[in-house]
This record gives sequence, structure tokens and C-alpha cells, in this order.
Amino acid sequence: MFNKEGLAAALAGMDDSPEAREAIERLRESDLVRIDQLILASLDRTWKNAGFVTAGVLIAAPDEYEEIPEAFYALRIRTLAEASRIEVKGDLDVLKACEIRLASPQEAA
Repeated sequence: MFNKEGLAAALAGMDDSPEAREAIERLRESDLVRIDQLILASLDRTWKNAGFVTAGVLIAAPDEYEEIPEAFYALRIRTLAEASRIEVKGDLDVLKACEIRLASPQEAA
């Protein structure tokens, strides 16, 4: 279930602009699914720099997400990793020094 309070707490201090906060508050569960699909669609089984993936998804995201901060996409990458939908090599707190890829089929099951 989508927890907006938890999301707001996780993003605290990352982008305190009113526009970013309002954009996050407008998100619904279906938006999270859509954003996760954008992230997953940008990956395959080769390692990719997480910072580049985050920036690419941010740039390619639909217009209704233009106020969503990059930190939110980084948080979604962490959520996908915790759900074993993607694999991580490195530290997700340092996206530029971290690589991600789709989880192998046996790990994603």
C-alpha cells in the first residue's frame, strides 16, 4: 500500500521546494506503478550506472511528473531493489558509484 507520509519522510531534506512536495502529494498508487515501469523499462541484464538511469527516467518521464525530484526516482530504485526486482552493485546512497540491472528470473520470482 502507498504510504505518502513514509514517502515524505524518506525524501525529507532532499528537495524541499513547494512544487516538489505538491507533486509528490498528488501521486497515486497507479503513478508509482507507472514510474516503476519506466525505471524497469530502462534496464536489461547489463549493469548500468544508477545515476544515469535515474537522470534518464527523470528526463523521459511524462509531463505530469515534471515536478517530481530526482531523489524520488532514486527512492523508487531503492524500493525496486528491496523487492528484488533489480540487482544492485555498490551503494545506492551514492548513485553515481552504483550500478543496477534487472534481476535474473530466479531472483525476481
